[in-house]
Amino acid sequence: MTTSQYEPRTAIVRDLRKLIFAVPGRVSAFRNAIKSARLKDGGGQDDMNRELIYDLDGYLRFCDDLLEWAPDVSSPGDELLRKLLVFYWVMDQPTTRGLQTPILPSTAGAELTPLSSWLVNYAREIGHWMDTKESADHTDSFYNNPLYNQEAYLWEDPPEGGWKSFNQFFARRWKDINVARPLDGDGDDTIIVHGADSKFGGSWDITGGFVTLDPSPIVAKGIEWPIDELLQWIGKDFNDGSLMHAFLSPHDYHRQHAPVSGKVVEVKNIQDQVFLQVTKGKDGKKLAPDRGLVRHPEEASRRHAKKNKQLEQLDAPDDAGYQWCQTRGLIIIETDNHGKVAVLPIGMAQVSSVVMKVEKNQCVKKGDEISYFQWGGSDIVIVFQEKVKYRSDLEVNETKINVRSQLATFQ
Repeated sequence: MTTSQYEPRTAIVRDLRKLIFAVPGRVSAFRNAIKSARLKDGGGQDDMNRELIYDLDGYLRFCDDLLEWAPDVSSPGDELLRKLLVFYWVMDQPTTRGLQTPILPSTAGAELTPLSSWLVNYAREIGHWMDTKESADHTDSFYNNPLYNQEAYLWEDPPEGGWKSFNQFFARRWKDINVARPLDGDGDDTIIVHGADSKFGGSWDITGGFVTLDPSPIVAKGIEWPIDELLQWIGKDFNDGSLMHAFLSPHDYHRQHAPVSGKVVEVKNIQDQVFLQVTKGKDGKKLAPDRGLVRHPEEASRRHAKKNKQLEQLDAPDDAGYQWCQTRGLIIIETDNHGKVAVLPIGMAQVSSVVMKVEKNQCVKKGDEISYFQWGGSDIVIVFQEKVKYRSDLEVNETKINVRSQLATFQ
């Protein structure tokens, strides 16, 4: 069996090379993954070329470089997001997805496969790097990039001596939260505010303890995801409530705030997989994140039609419900009059770190800060014990909702 000619610089990438070459089938899986990831029709060829990934050695080198990359967005486009997409584009190919723990209700909280476990460890190593002074070397580029600097005048000023790490910069606050993100419905406990700057991804009823995802006409019956697995919560409090999902971009404000007032009855981190689903961009030439809980019917139809075709015709997998299997935080707030509300900041890709800012039995007011993410784009899921009425103007994958602005009302 031919081994890699590239000698990784870091221990974690040496672990990946060892994992790959320990089993012949894994070698072919990764080589086929890079081959399919580079197909022109797949949408990833240009981005793979930009990162000089032409073979397995190139991918291992890229993993080494990413592990010690100080985020820099001085080049055209969004280099920060592109690097995350390229990393997971290879991992999302059919042959490499087969080496990872499936995204299914039955695998939520299950023991991870060696490759899925490696992905978690790799994300942790990047998190350690993002806490170093060197990781903040290019934060000035974010002030000059129009994708990131649209509200820079509202950001808090850097500390004396500059940002101590990229994570510190990434989780920056506003100079004045009440100016940047004024609170809707102050004093009215029927008004629910949003927990994070993010784009609305949809809402679903919970029936008998289950959320049914992907109810496309292509699928006879959508996959039923148990709400207690998502929350890791014993009891039936949320069995007939409502759930909403929204996704953050790397340039969003990455602190979360309480959607309601009440008493915090649960706070915990749930360690599971790290995952980012990647698909072809709208222009067909670039990669894009696929962040929805469910597929658009046209996309579901296209993927369903390709299930039995050759490897070269496949692209990223259909993994509705990945939030159930993702590393995430959980904060449950008990309100005075409207039951419990669960807020789940969900790590995406290398954003496996969710830092809690509240403690159990603490009382919070609507709009108070409760947690924050470090490094990358992320998701937020809010689960209500009661049915709620969402704003009528919310369009799936279109409407941007600012934190602390009205999301819904209790009925």
